[in-house]
Amino acid sequence: MISNLFFFQIKIDNFLLKFISVLVLNFLLLVDLGESSQFSPAIKVNNIFISKYEVNERTKLLIALGASKSNAKKIAKQNLIDETLQKLHAKAIGVKALPNQVEEVLNNFIAVRSLTKKSLKNNLNKFSASFNELKAYLEANVLMRNIINNTYYSRMNLDDFDFSLFRPSASISIPTQLNISEIIIPFSIRGKENTIKLGERIIKDLNNGKNFEKIAKRFSNALTSKDGGTIGFVSLDSIPDGLKKILIKLKSGQNSNLIISSESIMIFKVNSWKTTDKSQTPPSEITYAKISTEHKKVDNCNAIKKQNIKGPIRSNKLNKKISDALNQLRPSEKIFFTDDDGAKSYIILCSRRYILTENAVKLLQGQMLEKQLLKLAEGLNLELRRTAEIKYMK
Repeated sequence: MISNLFFFQIKIDNFLLKFISVLVLNFLLLVDLGESSQFSPAIKVNNIFISKYEVNERTKLLIALGASKSNAKKIAKQNLIDETLQKLHAKAIGVKALPNQVEEVLNNFIAVRSLTKKSLKNNLNKFSASFNELKAYLEANVLMRNIINNTYYSRMNLDDFDFSLFRPSASISIPTQLNISEIIIPFSIRGKENTIKLGERIIKDLNNGKNFEKIAKRFSNALTSKDGGTIGFVSLDSIPDGLKKILIKLKSGQNSNLIISSESIMIFKVNSWKTTDKSQTPPSEITYAKISTEHKKVDNCNAIKKQNIKGPIRSNKLNKKISDALNQLRPSEKIFFTDDDGAKSYIILCSRRYILTENAVKLLQGQMLEKQLLKLAEGLNLELRRTAEIKYMK
């Protein structure tokens, strides 16, 4: 009796196993016949599969970090292939990326961009990019650093390496913003022909220096007319492509030509541009000379008497007009200059010495070490790719 029950149980188990297998097989067939899943394989690297989801996540991250949309997917695939090979190689030689190393790189990545974790996440979210993907990206770079350190430890000293400069070096890309004003005049008031003639006259007046705000208040039918046509700051990425192509060519203070739509004429003015990138201009000490216009053949400070040479002077202590002139020059270059009293002369830049803080010196050391590290990493990646089996899936 017991043996009969035992064999009966085996039959039930076999039946259930077959039933489940059929269900799984049918599901897989449906997936294959239907639309390709985002989790289906995109690339096979040796025996490791990289999914389409992983490629898409990395692509979004690279775009957030400043990569162009046209190249981001290609770069993402190359990154993921290299990282997969690096992980296999690291496992073979016993190298790991330690959690505290990854955290240090992440903290420096945030600090050097004057961000917080919250603002970083918000910026990434604008591009549908994942904070965890950024951590994975940075972790891959830490692993590569450790591989290089293990392989080439005698060729470079990584103790002084500044992690904040390690790839990815681009700051979080936030769309450029521009402050714009508008004049909108519909055809319904004066008729199409008269409205276009009015628009052409307005363009002529604006080009001759007439005030955009006054004209907007007088003629524009847009809601912004009471504010002199001022729209304010808008993201460049939020502007329709046709208008974007026009505005992107304008400098601050310039207005567009007449734009004729199906129902109205439009004129836009770019008041100013704004990006989130902070200019990194370290303080400097300037040495320069002012010489008479009679000495225009003098082209370096060695030919000038010492008493006529001024400096070194801290750049922030210089007269603004002189500072603006010197900022256009490289050492030993000169520029024609007219001072506030109308006196004419040449200004020659003798030298510009940057005053670097200890942290700034560390950044420069990091940049030099980064170049050396990347050369070594490129060589290792080429060697790993040469011996790898890489297959792109359909």
